[in-house]
Amino acid sequence: MDGRTARVWQVVVGVALVSGAAVVVLASTDPSWPVPGASTLAVLAGVGAAGFALAAVVRVLAGDHQHGVGHLLAVCGWLLLLVGEAVESEATTVGGVAVVLAAGAYLVWLAVD
Repeated sequence: MDGRTARVWQVVVGVALVSGAAVVVLASTDPSWPVPGASTLAVLAGVGAAGFALAAVVRVLAGDHQHGVGHLLAVCGWLLLLVGEAVESEATTVGGVAVVLAAGAYLVWLAVD
């Protein structure tokens, strides 16, 4: 990945992570924020899915398919978590968390390897 693409990827992932952290912090002060009627976890899952989907596209376009697969796995996990929160299925939510953790472990393994 060239320097410019790497910077774009870092910005996308950074914005997704900071946005997710902001959702958690602000929701802890006002339970009706950011979306009335939606759980904080569902909003966080939506932000995570969108951010990692964009990061996956950047990685795949840069020719880094292994990291792209890891990011797509993270997107699947975040979407599974979002669906679990939307239908109030605890098993689906736990499955989404497990997939997100697996994606994170895979991406860390790629970084270390």
